[in-house]
Amino acid sequence: MDNIPCKGQLHGPAIFFRRGADYRWPIQFLSDNIAQWGYRAHQLVDQGWYYDVLVHPDDLDELRNGLDLVMNRQEKQYTLQYRIVTADRSTRRVAEFGTYYQQNGEESCFEGYLMDITRYEHMENKLREAEDHIEKLTGSSLAGIYIIQDDRFVYVNERFAHIFGYEPDELMNQPATIIAKPEDEDLMLENIRRRIAGEPGISRTYRNIHKEGHLVDVEVLGNRIIYRNEPAVIGTVIDLTATGETYRRLKLADTILQHTNEGVAVTDAKGLIQWVNPAFSDITGYSLQEVMGNNPRILKSQRHKPDFYENMWESLKAEGFWRGEIWNRRKNGEVYPELLTINAIRDEAGTTIQYVSVFNDLSDRIKTEELLRHQKYHDSLTGLPNRFLLMDRLSVSISRAYQEKRMLALMFLDVDRFKRINDTLGHVVGDELIQAFSQRLVETLRDGDTVSRVVGDEFVVLLEMVPGDEAAAKVANKIVKSLMKPFRIQGHEIHITVSIGIGLYPEDGKDPETLFKNAEVAMFQAKKYGMNNYRLYSTAMNQRARLKLELENEIRNGLEKNEFFLHYQPQVDVLRGIVESAETLMRWQHPERGLVSPADFIPVAEETGLIIPMGLYTMRRAFQQAREWKIAGCHRMVLSFNLSPTQFQQQDLYEQIRWLLSQTQADPEMLEVEVTESTTMLDPDFAAETLNKLKKLGIRVAMDDFGTGYSSLALLSRLPVDKLKIDRSFVKGIETSQDKQAIVSAMVGMAKRLGMVVVAEGVEKTSERDFLIEIGCDLIQGFLYSKPLPLNDFQEYVKLQRKTQSDGGVMKDEIQY
Repeated sequence: MDNIPCKGQLHGPAIFFRRGADYRWPIQFLSDNIAQWGYRAHQLVDQGWYYDVLVHPDDLDELRNGLDLVMNRQEKQYTLQYRIVTADRSTRRVAEFGTYYQQNGEESCFEGYLMDITRYEHMENKLREAEDHIEKLTGSSLAGIYIIQDDRFVYVNERFAHIFGYEPDELMNQPATIIAKPEDEDLMLENIRRRIAGEPGISRTYRNIHKEGHLVDVEVLGNRIIYRNEPAVIGTVIDLTATGETYRRLKLADTILQHTNEGVAVTDAKGLIQWVNPAFSDITGYSLQEVMGNNPRILKSQRHKPDFYENMWESLKAEGFWRGEIWNRRKNGEVYPELLTINAIRDEAGTTIQYVSVFNDLSDRIKTEELLRHQKYHDSLTGLPNRFLLMDRLSVSISRAYQEKRMLALMFLDVDRFKRINDTLGHVVGDELIQAFSQRLVETLRDGDTVSRVVGDEFVVLLEMVPGDEAAAKVANKIVKSLMKPFRIQGHEIHITVSIGIGLYPEDGKDPETLFKNAEVAMFQAKKYGMNNYRLYSTAMNQRARLKLELENEIRNGLEKNEFFLHYQPQVDVLRGIVESAETLMRWQHPERGLVSPADFIPVAEETGLIIPMGLYTMRRAFQQAREWKIAGCHRMVLSFNLSPTQFQQQDLYEQIRWLLSQTQADPEMLEVEVTESTTMLDPDFAAETLNKLKKLGIRVAMDDFGTGYSSLALLSRLPVDKLKIDRSFVKGIETSQDKQAIVSAMVGMAKRLGMVVVAEGVEKTSERDFLIEIGCDLIQGFLYSKPLPLNDFQEYVKLQRKTQSDGGVMKDEIQY
């Protein structure tokens, strides 16, 4: 299988597929010509689409029932018809020709190909009738069949005789003109002589005489054959007085016999060819005139041993039937496979008088099977081995390494920030970049190394004959350095880097799955610590990965069980000494771990996407609290909530917040959204549009961690920012650092000129506060006044602050908690 060359993309009408046998049929492979329905094959596979999405909803149950029957029966090959919904929402009818596979050690699946049969749908009944007629030609009860030799009937079937009111024996050896009107006898004999001379027959309508004397309208078609070593005419007669439906069926069947894609040949009892249809000539290259009177052995390929043909003829003699696959040779010398069926035609005495052969050219099917086998184990975009083939080779390599007591290495590669390339330059450029990267990777490594594309932008390299970790690290460095040269794709110069994780056998895993998993864990560590480098796997990494997975599951449970709650950190007006606003901060009270630090669960939530439901949870709680404070009469307090980068980039964020406002009935003027400077820089246009829409709802906007990014004044002036929060890294030690004093003074001055309120975060000392007051800072947030507090403690703190201010008391410089 490894030696099958990559055939490239498929552009024919047949769409090849492989999908899982689960309830929704996950797509594992589709050939590229699925594009005829508006879809892109690799996207459906890489993005984990399910096939039921493509099936017309009205046909889903019928398709599921059909496939369930296939899975539970002995015969695993099947043909089903149903409708597909294309990308532009139109409907196409398809025929699915597939096989159900279920093997030990492999997941069950369906494989096969799809054909668009929309324009043939109306011919379905006609094709079925045509298939029936092929059988009727050898013993038909619908069409009359006759053989005329020396102007006499030497054979008629029952149907022919009954059309004219006779029994077959009554017509045997009678002049053919017995059924002709007197004035038509000469014309009948002339037509017989023309057929004997080799002139092709033409279907004609005649009015002949019934035994009882009345006229019978019939359609007659005859052609020359050799019968009992002498020329004769064989033909069919259709009774036009029969039902219209019968006539149409027989007429169609005769037409199909001439136009079917299956080759048909008729031989005499000695095996000499008497007649072939046009498909026979198309497949073999021989015309009727070239094969007439010859033995079919002119097609012999020399691929089969003599006993193959001996068994064939023994079956024909004993059972009158043989069916099997055979290799034959065309006129041009090309050898091809075919599925051949041979039936013996016997007379009333049981003597074989002829053979009818029907065959299909299997060349395309064989090529398709080879291609499907290749596609099953290779990536459609790059042609590299996929995960199935990789794991098979890894299993073999581990067995060999065990026997030879040596090491091997598995390297897991991930292209850094590849999504950004797809988002900015488009998927076509992204696909070409993946192809170019895979080619460079193959060129960088040894011929014997396996390079596999696992999924998306992830690759795995199998290195055999590795003496140790230093050798593996040397290869990783070689890969990293090979990417220093940029790629040129469609006029774009693109620089990429990779993060590489390395697992060694037997130290890091003694079976394929364990070694694969640990190499992947090491890759994530390489990505975590700066990207564009490599990491060797260690046991500690696996421990961290397990803890991270446990924490992820516990976060999910915690959100469902309301284990998360809010703390509130005051933002104090430094001149008046009262709390003007508060920042909400998520806290987690774990039933077993106790109070879990945000530094532990927030990064995991960000990485796993749980930050989205967590952020929604936080906003709902904050909005509800703002509503409760307003009802209680505290309507001047502004409550801020943070949006993570992932949450802020959601396309429906504005709709989420507007819906929460309507659900909670919160006053938007009591709410403030906080986004970090770096978050707005990811997509400035999107940030400006989103924040302006939130501003129109009445929600204030605060820029958090200002000074840590590299945003420009132009960007800041475009954003509807009400409040600027100076990051704590600039505040700490400001009273002794002239550099920090200059930077923060400039920030405050700029914010004031732009009409913004300034908040300093992380203030812990009176000396820091005093300098910030001196330069015009409006609000202070930090442990100097208060740490983040539970709701009840925060409310008591606010009451105390306002009571102290109203009583004219003086606050202490530092409050201890």
